[in-house]
Amino acid sequence: MSQISWTKRFTALTLVVSSLVLSQAKASAGEESLSPALKALQGTWIGDSYGTVQTQWTIVDDTVTATVNGVEYGGKLVIDDQAKPHPTLTVELKEGPSEVQGQSAKGVYKLEGEKLIVHVGVPGVDRPKDFTPVDGQSFLFEFTKEKK
Repeated sequence: MSQISWTKRFTALTLVVSSLVLSQAKASAGEESLSPALKALQGTWIGDSYGTVQTQWTIVDDTVTATVNGVEYGGKLVIDDQAKPHPTLTVELKEGPSEVQGQSAKGVYKLEGEKLIVHVGVPGVDRPKDFTPVDGQSFLFEFTKEKK
C-alpha cells in the first residue's frame, strides 16, 4: 500500500470517528442539560378518553407537541418543579392556530408514576392555582404514559 493511500485512509477514518464522537457528545450534552423533573416528563402522554377532549402530548427535550381534538400545537416547555403549592409548566406556543402563536399557556401539574395531571389555562389567562378547571378559562387533562 502506498504512503499516500494509507494517509488518505487514516485521515478519512479519523474524520469519521471524530464526527461520531462529536455527535454523541452533542446528544449527551442535550440530555444532560435537562432537569430531572423535565426528564421524567419525556415521552408520549395519552389523554384519558372518558372526557370530551381528546388529547395527546409528546415531550422531547424541552419541546412539547400537543394534539387537542385534532388541532396541533407546539412549543417550548418550561417547568418549575420547585413552585409551591404545585409544580408549574408554561408552554411558549410557536405552532398552532394563528391566534395562539406567540402566546403562553400556563398551568400546574402533578406526576404520579405513569400518570400526569395537567391543569392549564387558555393562552393569555393567569396560571391556575390548583386542579379545579374553570369553564372557558382552563382545561384539566389526565394522561397516561404511552408504553414503548
